Amino acid sequence: MTRFLTLLLVFSTLILSTGCGGDDDPEVENEEEVITSVTLTLFPDNTSQDVVTFGFLDADGDGGLPPVTTVDGDLVANSVYTGMVSFGGPDGSIDGEIVEEGEEHQVFYTNTGLNLTFNYRDQDDAGQPIGLSTQVLTGDASQGTLTVILRHEPNKSVMALPDNPDAAGGSTDAEVNFNVTIQ
Repeated sequence: MTRFLTLLLVFSTLILSTGCGGDDDPEVENEEEVITSVTLTLFPDNTSQDVVTFGFLDADGDGGLPPVTTVDGDLVANSVYTGMVSFGGPDGSIDGEIVEEGEEHQVFYTNTGLNLTFNYRDQDDAGQPIGLSTQVLTGDASQGTLTVILRHEPNKSVMALPDNPDAAGGSTDAEVNFNVTIQ
């Protein structure tokens, strides 16, 4: 009888442990995107000025090759630009996903040493900023670093300004630095 109870116990344990195996694998609701490119294009309001483009490309992701950063043009002092930033991954643009999940994303623009101000021009369904579209105001001539940051799940209720990602928190999906000259 003892052998029968032991076998019954082992058999019951096997059934219970194999029957619950599927519960150990959680369903991924929103897998993080791999961002391999960032392009910030600034269109001058003054048509006699040139379009300025900032680009970042890390073709192999976190692989062995270093990313390539480019700056095409210089900003003109005391001018107004319309800015559009785009994020891409191995399968192409993820801008549509950022807009679709707008309440979970926000782009920030910080700078060091630049007379440069960004204002948001787009918003999510709750009326909070996303930051793919901006107005850019340049001040007097300066040189410095512009940082473009895409945050996932920031706290938008703190009304974080374009240049203050720390106030909003969240996790950083992308962060890119550009050397900038305002002439």
